[in-house]
Amino acid sequence: MRLLRLLVCLALIAATLGPAFSAGAASPASAFQEGWRMFHNLRKDSERAKYRANWLQIKGHFQRAYRQDSDGPYAPKSLYYLGRTYQELGKRSYLEKDYRKAVDYFRKQLSRFPEHDWSDDAKLYIAEIRLNHLQEQRLAARQLRELLQKYPDGDKAPEARKLLDGMDAEYRKAAADGGESPSGQSLNRMARLKDIRHWSNEEYTRVVLDLPEKVQYNDFLLKGNPDQGKPYRLVVDLTGTWIPDDLDSPLRIDDGLLQKVRAGQHRKSISRIVMDLQKLDDYRVFSLQNPYRVVVDIYGSHNGGGEPRDETAELPLDLNKDDVRGDLVQQLGLGIETVMLDPGHGGKKPGTVVNGVLEKDINLRLAKILGKTLEDKGFKVIYTRKRDRHIPLEERTALANSKKADLFISIHCNANENSRVRGLEIYNLNLATSKDAAEVAARENSVSKKKISDLEVILTDLMLKSKIRESTNLADDVLQEAVQYGEQFYDLGGSETRQAPFYVLMGAKMPAILVEAGYLTNPTERKRLQNYSYLKRLAWGITRGVLAYKEEISRQAKRD
Repeated sequence: MRLLRLLVCLALIAATLGPAFSAGAASPASAFQEGWRMFHNLRKDSERAKYRANWLQIKGHFQRAYRQDSDGPYAPKSLYYLGRTYQELGKRSYLEKDYRKAVDYFRKQLSRFPEHDWSDDAKLYIAEIRLNHLQEQRLAARQLRELLQKYPDGDKAPEARKLLDGMDAEYRKAAADGGESPSGQSLNRMARLKDIRHWSNEEYTRVVLDLPEKVQYNDFLLKGNPDQGKPYRLVVDLTGTWIPDDLDSPLRIDDGLLQKVRAGQHRKSISRIVMDLQKLDDYRVFSLQNPYRVVVDIYGSHNGGGEPRDETAELPLDLNKDDVRGDLVQQLGLGIETVMLDPGHGGKKPGTVVNGVLEKDINLRLAKILGKTLEDKGFKVIYTRKRDRHIPLEERTALANSKKADLFISIHCNANENSRVRGLEIYNLNLATSKDAAEVAARENSVSKKKISDLEVILTDLMLKSKIRESTNLADDVLQEAVQYGEQFYDLGGSETRQAPFYVLMGAKMPAILVEAGYLTNPTERKRLQNYSYLKRLAWGITRGVLAYKEEISRQAKRD
């Protein structure tokens, strides 16, 4: 009997404390972070994103984070991402109830945490949902005016003001003549789509939409219908923009991956860019600044179909096949034959200028010396530029991808306010690991240091397609060999590998590094960088690093 009473007591204690132990097993922080990771992964997984259950699974993580500590630091973030989750679900379900649910969560976040940093974002999302999906223009305008009144200095204020001005102009025009086209006054207040550029091959295409200023954009896939001759279409909607009559559209590409790109005025203040796909494995959409542009990277599948790749249908590698070694060679990059060299800056962008010494000139000179050294070792070398001309950063990566380069090396010179700072630095793409790395990335990207921190969400998505581990290994090998060889002749103190979010490395399909060859602001290194012997020895050190990287992955293949 005594034993029975003891068991009953233990059961009551377990029932009472069980939820607490369970909640502790997944803290609000870990629940939110898992939901955040799954949210950003699912957004770009076009196949899995079609299924409602996947979005509801993410919703569960944010709900747990909120319920476990409804007044804690992750509570406002969880409410915000609950709204974002239903907003993304609505884009795919086209159900009004999902958009209503998104608005409810955003409003709850605003009600409970009006002073949170993300509250103006939530208010802007409410306005956009009401305007673009619920056809509630009056309520959308009210939200925008409230945002401007409550958060006049917030980072969303310019977007809200632009959207509100565009709406007002459209209503004035509609009241005057009932027309559907934006009025002249509306056009003046909206962004003009300046150009559509592209680079492509049968497995990769980059499309760039050039705009004069930042705009809101939304991307989604429309399923094809072979019976009606309709291909899969990737759509990018640009809010607050208009299409000029002289824009080259439709733009035929027919590279085996992308048929054509069409641009049209979907609504009075929304331009729609439609890309007709021949096949699709995955895609990424992100923006770059100064000047502002929206970048679309499209990756082709190898199954020859027009539908997104079915990962469950892929067969495992057959180790009994005669060509297994060839498969491993391709996977591990043993076919390193072509190196793309990218001399930084050029033309109207001189880079760092110190005492009349132009970075762009040194970059080009070193690239040509390095190219000759690599060719002597049997590599094929191609260049983003071989003369003094300006090439946008996104074009450099696109050239490397479209020409199927095996390695990408971008060459630059460094600068620092402290003239004593010196050293060779090799970077690969990742979040900035130090203040100095963030400053270098800000300078090379031509943006403010604040914008570097804004790249975190972009990078989280892009790194899913980038060769991060391979690029890190390449950077380590290049630095080690360059320093080991160079220190026979020079003091190279301060040399190291670093990570930072460089625009020029974003979206590279191959291992990619950025070489900061030395500091022009350091008198000793500035003199060296103008000396042919130093550049020749540095080029030889980099070449030794490339050879070491190739040998390293060759040994890995033999072990496998």
